[in-house]
Amino acid sequence: MKPVSAFDKVAEDAPALDRAEQLQEAAASVGFDWPDVAAVWEKVREEIAELDEALASDQRSEIQDELGDVLFALVNLVRKAGLDPAVALESTNRKFVRRFQAMERAAWAEGSDLSQESLERQLLRYRQAKAECLDH
Repeated sequence: MKPVSAFDKVAEDAPALDRAEQLQEAAASVGFDWPDVAAVWEKVREEIAELDEALASDQRSEIQDELGDVLFALVNLVRKAGLDPAVALESTNRKFVRRFQAMERAAWAEGSDLSQESLERQLLRYRQAKAECLDH
């Protein structure tokens, strides 16, 4: 009888975010899991430190590898917190759209266009939109 891998039921063609969560759930089902959110957060911080080193190296493949590790660890953090990473990300997508569109409306009301403004001015508008949207 052939041994069964914890990953046998994880679809290889699942979207990357879903697959990361499924892989981590499968590993956790056999006991390979962090004991709590704090431990996962420490792992995220470790991966961010490695990403920082990769960014300093300016090696594209190393940066991509470390970014993937950070994303994977973040998905695990969300999973360990009992939340859905796709829901969390989509919530942030909607929040960003609301804030950005508030920036656009503010610029238009002043007869301006964001594409013609400095990044400094855009960031100021973003901070204002964040305060006004009350969704932080």
